Amino acid sequence: MDTTPVPGGGEASRALGALAEAYWETRLDESPATCTYLGIDRGQDRLDERGPAARARRESTAENLRVRLEALPPGALEGEDRLTRAILHRMLSEETESYRHRAWEWELDPLAGPHIEIQDVVGKHVLETPAHGEALVARFREVPGVFDALVGDLRDGLASGRVAPRVAYERVRSQLGTFLATPAGATSYDACADRLPPSWPGADRESLARRLREAVTTHVRPAYESLLAFLDADYAGKARATVGVASIPGGTDAYGFAARRHTTTTLSPERIHRIGVEELERNEAEMLEIAKADGHDGDLRSYLDVLGRDPRFRLGSREEVLARYASICARMDARLPEAFRRLPRRGYEIRALEAWREADAPAAYYQPPPVTGDRPGIFYANTHDPSSWPTYDMETLSFHEAVPGHHLQIALAQEQEGIPTFRRHSHFTAYIEGWAHYTERLADELGAYSTPHDRLGMLAGQAWRAVRLVVDTGMHAMGWSRSRAVETMRRVRSGPESDVENEVDRYIVWPGQALAYKIGQRTMSEIRERARRRLGAAFRLDAFHDAVLRHGALPLSLLEDVVRLWDGR
Repeated sequence: MDTTPVPGGGEASRALGALAEAYWETRLDESPATCTYLGIDRGQDRLDERGPAARARRESTAENLRVRLEALPPGALEGEDRLTRAILHRMLSEETESYRHRAWEWELDPLAGPHIEIQDVVGKHVLETPAHGEALVARFREVPGVFDALVGDLRDGLASGRVAPRVAYERVRSQLGTFLATPAGATSYDACADRLPPSWPGADRESLARRLREAVTTHVRPAYESLLAFLDADYAGKARATVGVASIPGGTDAYGFAARRHTTTTLSPERIHRIGVEELERNEAEMLEIAKADGHDGDLRSYLDVLGRDPRFRLGSREEVLARYASICARMDARLPEAFRRLPRRGYEIRALEAWREADAPAAYYQPPPVTGDRPGIFYANTHDPSSWPTYDMETLSFHEAVPGHHLQIALAQEQEGIPTFRRHSHFTAYIEGWAHYTERLADELGAYSTPHDRLGMLAGQAWRAVRLVVDTGMHAMGWSRSRAVETMRRVRSGPESDVENEVDRYIVWPGQALAYKIGQRTMSEIRERARRRLGAAFRLDAFHDAVLRHGALPLSLLEDVVRLWDGR
């Protein structure tokens, strides 16, 4: 990307800044949930609106902003502004294209559907004043409307032939049943009443606690009951047996778009599949070298099975799991200056994943700190069935989710100055997940893995992301069955058996998202190697990382451009 200064950049820069601000304000207006996650006290009496009217409004807004943006030619901008224009144009273009694929018509999502997401949002709803409590009551009352809109979308899907896969149907139905079987007063919604600050006047606290619980009874639980009744009466027997999105009308195009959007590349599903096969074979060979050095003379799967039965690599309690993660992260915190010039000011903490979420969740995930800085980033660890998670997977998982992975990158992005707000919070999956996956190997270069078995865990994680390329494209572009995907994943499984099925079902529900990790990592590693060859002895790892991280999350093609400028090509 050419960043040569041009005359007249000031006026164009101000116009671009106004568009960037308008885009960000629109995002906040349209997503009260985003405001809650970021700690912005705005729209806290609302939930994210679903349905045709909301989509039409958002599509119109995005198209209007895109047209206005295209009226600002790149040549009228300079430096960072050119990057901002390119990023914003890509985001707006992808948003407007997404409406053509109508993914909402088959959106039964056991990972992030509204029956899950709203529980997460209300659990993070700020309760500092009685007004915040009033807003939460209003949110509870909006739950039926959100669920009704979901049902309307799913009915449209039944009519168009765009239906959810059966495995998603079964998981969501089970989750709704579990929620409704939870005793009155004991759901995640009811728990909000227990979070009301004791410092509030007693009458206010008691009144709001009572009204929150009443809202659960009169609004929330009936909404869950109604959604379950719809699934039992109208959707039963109609969810598709085939798991690939290509099996529904327009599904091939929808998957091609998902692959492009999540990887920020033009790679075809077929090419991505071949990359996955190549990477998987390389990773398996590396793992087998460790097995042979450990005295094992069988194949890789039998070695992983031996380790899986070894009590040395198992923990007995949730507390032990959390304590081990804390120890691993503390060791890496001390090593970060070896590879990074700048570290985030905001910290992070390690928490157990909520009980209502853990059974269908992966081993861990990360949640960024709010913009207010009053809460750290959170590394959520799944402590469900503690003895099922092997300890040799824990170091690489910590490096991915916390440091030098997600927390370091995302917290630094939030703290960047001189870029528009939307860029500090942009989420290009291939960059964010690619970075976290890249840091697993970086930790190996730093000698951070404690034992050969911990290093095996890193290689198993590398193979896990490689096999994702194979099974995601296999299911969604090549007609693979779920059972074939599960068997392929089992080749490199190091965690519990349930992890394989949870992961495959995640790929079924989120077509294309799993492609981002390995494609992002490969690109970052290739960019680094090219910079190293170009700079020779002048190459500095910490300077390279600074060049990669100081712009916030980027599409991979733009990342190549900014690194090319940094190393002087």
